[in-house]
Amino acid sequence: MSTLQLLFALLLVLANGFFVGAEFALVSVRRSQIEPLGGARAKQVLYGLENLPRMMAAAQFGITICSLTLGAVAEPTVAHLLEPVFHAVGVPEGLIHPLGYVIALAAVVFLHLVIGEMVPKNLAMAAPERTALWLAPALVGFARLCRPVTTALGACARLVLRAFGVEPKDEVEAVFTSAQLGRLVEDAGQAGLLDPAEQERLEDALELGSRPVTDVLIPSATLVTVPPSATPREIEELTVRTGYSRFPVRAETGAAFTGFVHVKDVLDLDERERAVPQRLWRPMATLRAELPLDDALTVMRRAATHLAQVADGSGRVLGLVALEDVLETLVGEVRDPAHRVRPRTATVTIPVTAPGAAPAPAPDADPAPVPGASSSPAPARS
Repeated sequence: MSTLQLLFALLLVLANGFFVGAEFALVSVRRSQIEPLGGARAKQVLYGLENLPRMMAAAQFGITICSLTLGAVAEPTVAHLLEPVFHAVGVPEGLIHPLGYVIALAAVVFLHLVIGEMVPKNLAMAAPERTALWLAPALVGFARLCRPVTTALGACARLVLRAFGVEPKDEVEAVFTSAQLGRLVEDAGQAGLLDPAEQERLEDALELGSRPVTDVLIPSATLVTVPPSATPREIEELTVRTGYSRFPVRAETGAAFTGFVHVKDVLDLDERERAVPQRLWRPMATLRAELPLDDALTVMRRAATHLAQVADGSGRVLGLVALEDVLETLVGEVRDPAHRVRPRTATVTIPVTAPGAAPAPAPDADPAPVPGASSSPAPARS
């Protein structure tokens, strides 16, 4: 009889390990790991993930039954088996039962914790996909079998919680603030799950909403601008002299901009000495100085513009923001920061030096670095 009881106790330990392993496997596995697999086992795992509260209730029910039954069966059995040994070594009669109970309890607790808890938990966390595929189908079947019991127990638990003024929840909320996500990214980087470049990009993306557009502002005092009367010849000359291809158009009154002119839009115009037609002016959005960079990116994308002017609360224009400068806060430098449009004599139709203007740089001279993108407005007023 004792042998059968020991085998039954061992079976209870293994059953406890099954429930623990299945529970941790379902909690640890990701849906994206299972969906591509297909097959009957994968479908059972997906069903378990879709009904996770029911699966957890069934697993806890199974663990409780196994643990209580193990204590009721194994401890007296082991203590009874130790009694002949104690008699043989001359243990006093009054100590046999207490000593046997303590040793039996220690043995059962050891097996229960190691075989029934720690080993299956670590196996499930180390290989959640494989463990879930093997154990989840059986747990799903057990959950269906004991559904009336777990449903009744869940209803009782909710009544007790409401009696204490606590609203019960069946699922754990996985909602994080941007600060919490930032810490998760930092922890993942320290654990080696993200390489430094990936970590930096994620951190920059999370910080985008906390940085104002003024962080990438090109001040008005550093811009090369053109009046509405600027001609194609003058635009080409400015490109040769400055190395820039986009020029904000100043309003005739005030410091606001009415758009910008791109040099490639004027290269094919026949009338070289007439003002660039207004239809060729590209639109320019207006942003508030306190606008976060993520909102600025949304506005510029919707307006289909690469440049936007930034104004303060009184409407005074502070400068410009280039779309590529906003994007570079996310992905880092995407070009040589000293790269500019080099003057090429084959593409200009005017002398390189205009009356009163500074001589153009030599074609092989290295231009000075500029803020913003390669085609950003130049850092000097015209």
